[in-house]
Amino acid sequence: MRIITFAVIYNFKWNEKVKKYPSIDLGRCNECMGCVDVAPHIFQYNRLIGYVEVIELDEYPQEDVDEAIKYCPEDCISWEE
Repeated sequence: MRIITFAVIYNFKWNEKVKKYPSIDLGRCNECMGCVDVAPHIFQYNRLIGYVEVIELDEYPQEDVDEAIKYCPEDCISWEE
């Protein structure tokens, strides 16, 4: 009797999700605070530096970021990979 074994090696990286994160174009931002009002758990105003910034999170809720993008009058929020 002959036994044949196969080794199967999986590369899990090909199936790994690419992390997306929100980005603010500070040159276009007029500091209206719309993003901070809509998603304060994602965006905050940094008083020391004087601009809106993205809070560092492991994952960003797509629906909330998309809502902030929708309400941004200057179209300065986008998704980055």
